[in-house]
Amino acid sequence: MHVPDTVSSRSEVRQFLVALAGVAFVLSTLGTRDGGPMAFAADIVLVLCGGWCANQLIRGIPIFKEQAICVLQAYFVGLLCCSTVLFLVGWLVFLPSEYLHLGRSLLFAATFTTNFELALLPQDALLRFDGLLDHLWVPALIAQCCGLLVVLCWLFRKNTQRLLLTLGVLAVASLIASTSESPFVELLPIGGLWAFLCGATPFFASNRYRILRYSLLLGIINLLTGILAVTATGDTLFARVFFALAIAFLYLGSRPRASRAGDTQRRRRWFGMALHLFLWAVPLAQLTAALDIMDPSGPAFTALLIPCLLLALLSWSVWQKVEHSMKLDRITPTAVIAGILFANGIISLSAQGMQLRYSERASAYIHALDQTRHTELCPIREDGPLAGLRVCQAGPKGPPTVLVWGDHQLLAMKSGFAEAARRAGVSTLLIAQPNCVPLDGLQTRFATAGKVSGRSCDQHSAQVLQALPHLSSIRQVTLVADWLYYLGDTQAEFQPRPPLRLGPVDGTPFNISRQSEYVETAVRHTVQSLVDTGLRVSVLRQVPALPRFNAEIAARSSAPGQWLYHSMPSLADFVPVNQAQERHTQVDDMFRILSAKGRLTYVDSWPAFCTASRCDARGGLSSDYASSTLLTPSGALSLSGILTKDLKRAQTHVAIRRDTLN
Repeated sequence: MHVPDTVSSRSEVRQFLVALAGVAFVLSTLGTRDGGPMAFAADIVLVLCGGWCANQLIRGIPIFKEQAICVLQAYFVGLLCCSTVLFLVGWLVFLPSEYLHLGRSLLFAATFTTNFELALLPQDALLRFDGLLDHLWVPALIAQCCGLLVVLCWLFRKNTQRLLLTLGVLAVASLIASTSESPFVELLPIGGLWAFLCGATPFFASNRYRILRYSLLLGIINLLTGILAVTATGDTLFARVFFALAIAFLYLGSRPRASRAGDTQRRRRWFGMALHLFLWAVPLAQLTAALDIMDPSGPAFTALLIPCLLLALLSWSVWQKVEHSMKLDRITPTAVIAGILFANGIISLSAQGMQLRYSERASAYIHALDQTRHTELCPIREDGPLAGLRVCQAGPKGPPTVLVWGDHQLLAMKSGFAEAARRAGVSTLLIAQPNCVPLDGLQTRFATAGKVSGRSCDQHSAQVLQALPHLSSIRQVTLVADWLYYLGDTQAEFQPRPPLRLGPVDGTPFNISRQSEYVETAVRHTVQSLVDTGLRVSVLRQVPALPRFNAEIAARSSAPGQWLYHSMPSLADFVPVNQAQERHTQVDDMFRILSAKGRLTYVDSWPAFCTASRCDARGGLSSDYASSTLLTPSGALSLSGILTKDLKRAQTHVAIRRDTLN
């Protein structure tokens, strides 16, 4: 194979690299770094930046300083323009917590530490506008790798061979560390340094060894090897290494032998445009998706092309003005802009999310959302019959007297049960698994894949029931569940959830039309088996459903810019009592029949939320409901009086276990 070392061949390689960088840019704007295409995209960017950094260092520290300040100016100007738009949009539509997160993200972005934020301070993006600047972990990682390379070049400036040896050792160590799937490794220089050094090392080697004349050939060989590796082994780290080396050698071979000032200026302008497009693309895509109330998961990328290009051109023009027109030393405007960004983040954090934008009524819903978001999960038991389950203990210490078993409804009511157990002086265990019906004799099938499979729900229920005979101090079992959901009522929620299919365990095919029958049979069987073991059984009546209510959307409908949202629906934070009773008739009949037979106690939760005419979501300064059927912690606390009476009944119940009679 012969690759001519000519101007035309170098130009063709440069065109190939530009196309490859464009593909990497598109992939990197579609998501965060993970396996497959995203990992290759991140590697491409790191390799090219590593080669650029090494090339500038070889040309001399003054040139590197000039180029680095130019890059910082482009980044900070683009970030300032982007953050200004985000703050203006945020004033109109962001909730206070999202406004706070934007200020926090801006602080990390302005100090090139976004990757440390994502790795060390991870947060679940529970609200729509969280994480708008998370994509800036890529520039942060590049800046950190570049800083490390500058330090190494200064330490080994008189010994190129020792520098190459050090770079090789660090690259191998980083490559080995990157085999770990930990986000801590992937997001920090520990795991990303190897790709950066793959791009930088050939440039330093070309100063000592005569590899420049073979660089194009080496690049093509590594590229073909990488393609074969992907074909044979898939998107593995092994294949990514060959691609990284291929891009590094192709980049080295594409560089012109002589540098001209005009070429440098042209490259700066093109680089600035690519960087500004990257800064704008991801936030705009997330904003567009989040402004769709009913379906916030799918942005229209075609509709984003024109605004993204226009805003990128605007920020790019501002950067060109800063670079060419200001009669100051280059580092001065850069430092000023960075200081403005930092101050902007500090102000937004200290302003409590600009809560004054919202009315007092909307603040009640915002407070409810903040309460719900900070609810902690129960710890996992490490030993005993409940080992592996999430179990909370409430009330006084000692052997538990009451076991409360439920689903996501129980998780929402955890604070209410904790307060009731404290008042009643009854030691209580709380065991909950979201979307898992607390009954025996049912198989669970989810319509879509989730964190918990149907088999996990069934195993969870079986373990709870098998553990009860070993918990000899338990006198009462209380069931808490979203019974409307399990009976197949799809109209109870404002935002319908994927349906859940339940069926018998005897292997007969599921019949959707008989799901309510399956649940009723399982209720009778489960209650009877608990009563037969001498336990008292109570069932908490499901709180009244408010089909036209959602606390988050209610808060957003009161935002100053609520007109920016697509398909903002009409909401209602109350429902007439007769409509609520009609919706819950099947559930109430199922348990009232067993209550009339003395099998269980049906605990009425409705007096806490309903008057004689209607049931309300608002019970005070905070909303009692987070969604149509889910309570907030304050709503759960309003139930504590009712729950206290039920828990106290366990103190007068004498558990007669069948095994003690035999």
